[in-house]
Amino acid sequence: MKKFKYKTRVKGKRQKGEIDAESILAAKQKLRSDGHREIVLNEIKPKKKSALNAEITWGPFGSIPQKEIVIFTKKISTMMRAGLPIVEAMTLVSSQTSNPNMKRTVTQMTDKLNSGASLSQAFREHKRHFDSVYLNMVEAGEISGKLDVFLDRLVEMLEKQQAIRAGIKSALFYPVTLVVITVGISYFMLTNVVPTFQDMYEGLGAELPGPTQAIVDASNWIQDGGNLLRVISTVFAFWATNKTLTRFVRPYRKLKSIIELRLPLVGDIIVKATVARMSLLMANLLAAGVSVIDTLEVAKTVSSNVQFLDATARIKDKITTGAPLSQLFGNEKVYPIALSQLMAVGERTGNMDEMLTSIAKYYEEEFTAVVDGLSTIIEPLMIVFVGLMIGVMVVALYLPIFSAGDAIR
Repeated sequence: MKKFKYKTRVKGKRQKGEIDAESILAAKQKLRSDGHREIVLNEIKPKKKSALNAEITWGPFGSIPQKEIVIFTKKISTMMRAGLPIVEAMTLVSSQTSNPNMKRTVTQMTDKLNSGASLSQAFREHKRHFDSVYLNMVEAGEISGKLDVFLDRLVEMLEKQQAIRAGIKSALFYPVTLVVITVGISYFMLTNVVPTFQDMYEGLGAELPGPTQAIVDASNWIQDGGNLLRVISTVFAFWATNKTLTRFVRPYRKLKSIIELRLPLVGDIIVKATVARMSLLMANLLAAGVSVIDTLEVAKTVSSNVQFLDATARIKDKITTGAPLSQLFGNEKVYPIALSQLMAVGERTGNMDEMLTSIAKYYEEEFTAVVDGLSTIIEPLMIVFVGLMIGVMVVALYLPIFSAGDAIR
């Protein structure tokens, strides 16, 4: 789409403004149909980007917040339900979006649509921002001719996923904040308070108690810039190695997945969140008439955990044998037994999509209960941890004062 400035006359009155159109001829025809006469058009050329105002899109600078994705999907869904063509809906959403990365992405997709590409092709060029579940839902809606229905279900699913993420962040916010504060206080004491006590104790000429000497040694160690640099280098090397192995070495990913699922509470949260997402996705796809095999193919993408990926892939391969879906899920240990039992009920009643929706709701509630329980356990433990850290440091610093009389004698 191009942008044009126009000057016209309508009912004897001069008017001016801007209009979007594919060409100057299309712009004139559009204005004439609206009653404009004596039309003068000038194309608005896009400003060339200099090195000073160039957009930075690499790394985190080019990402789009999940909240923006939800808002975008909700707007497109609402406009399509109202009967607006997809290209016009995308153009309108682009003009209403304030996030520069979102605006750029929507504009690029609109240009792709105008060039004759399908909606799913336009979305697939931006896999960085739209995950495989999103892309498959859009493609399924496009193929079935029920894009507005699929977008409505996609909005519902994204909102529930956002609620799950918000629950996890809420549970971690308090302990992470306390740990950061504790580390900050400890660093301040080791670099500012302990050296003062150290100078004072050196004048006593007595041997320091073990805990106090340990605090003094830690203070000397942390004030050495070389040590701090080595710690940062080690942490970065560990992070980079983990990232590389996770991306390219599948046995390492599988080992990490096994460990994650066996961690107390954490493993339970991962299982419940994954089952809730997968059940909701399968319910939406089956209700829209997508085949079971295609549904399982899309369902594989709801989790990055290798255990779930392999289990769902095995179920997809065995579904062609004619075995019930509930039995295949029951054979996989990574899935809870309650999931297969509830699926069996859906198979007997013939309402699998409704049963999967109920399963998703059940596991969402279970997930919320686990997260709330985790928060209840972590908060007092973190308070005790902070108290012990600060208390031990203070007591260790004052130990020599308690025996100051012996030192002076």
